[in-house]
Amino acid sequence: GFIFRFFYSFLNNNWYYFLYGIIGFLVAFVLGYGLYYTKQWGGGDTKLLMGLGIIFATKPFFSEDNLFLLNLFLNIFITGSIYGILYGAYLAINNKNSFLGEFKKLLSEKNIVFIKKLVFLISGISLFLLLVTKDLGTRFILIGFAFLLIIYLYLWIFVKAVENACMFKTIQVDKLVEGDWVTEDVLVNNKVIYSHRKLAVDRKDILKFIGAGVKKVRIKDGIPFVPSFLIGTLLTLIFGSLFY
Repeated sequence: GFIFRFFYSFLNNNWYYFLYGIIGFLVAFVLGYGLYYTKQWGGGDTKLLMGLGIIFATKPFFSEDNLFLLNLFLNIFITGSIYGILYGAYLAINNKNSFLGEFKKLLSEKNIVFIKKLVFLISGISLFLLLVTKDLGTRFILIGFAFLLIIYLYLWIFVKAVENACMFKTIQVDKLVEGDWVTEDVLVNNKVIYSHRKLAVDRKDILKFIGAGVKKVRIKDGIPFVPSFLIGTLLTLIFGSLFY
């Protein structure tokens, strides 16, 4: 992306085209690394977003959308959310027993029970307000808010249950690859040689584990988001913003 923009700018004496690529890269860098450092997705997804930021920093010639890059990122996040839920459902079905057990366990936890009561109270108040308004638009908003709040609560519990039941596993150290998320401190002779607070393992960490005789570690699998990047990009090129 950078090489293409450099030569285009050089041949056409238009360095703004290259500058826009840098701006697109920086915007994608901030967004991508925000999600990477909060462990929402891996480094590969971040790099892919940076590449898209460079390439689509200026709108395609056939588009009239002056906010093309913004809408591209929004569409990717929308499709990524839907894709993540569908992928989570696939994992839940494949690990039905462990998922159901974790889902029931979460529903009975004290803090989630409290959140459930709070959500149902707010939703109840929202529905009660239907009695004091006759405006049709306001009624639709109140009903939508009440039900979306409840749906969001159970969707959050569902995602947490999928994560706990289906995405944590113990593997042999020789199966580790750079970028894996190790979820527990690695101890040798009661000394921490790796902290789970680190973003991801690198080659030095893996060699350290092997040298220290560590056999297994517990990791968290991520969702492969690359298909949602492709879908989001194609939807943006064909339809533009999914909001309008």
